[in-house]
Amino acid sequence: MRQRAEWMKPADDAILEYTRDAGEVPPAVIARNIDMHRNYAGQRCLELAKYGLLEKHEGGYYRLSDLGREYLDEELDADDLEPDDS
Repeated sequence: MRQRAEWMKPADDAILEYTRDAGEVPPAVIARNIDMHRNYAGQRCLELAKYGLLEKHEGGYYRLSDLGREYLDEELDADDLEPDDS
């Protein structure tokens, strides 16, 4: 079972799973495909990137990181992640 951190929301797994399958995508596309408001998807993508589960690329696109892949594969406890506040 995936070890979700306290800061994570139920929608985060869906976002991570979608980006794993879709590749590099903007939050609006993620939102449309997982039935979520695009502003909320954008907020969650920022938070997931802050903890290293997503990588933010040029133009506001996001891609699943190696840590994100480890989390989805149940090889990583998200509670062990520290935020990058830079």
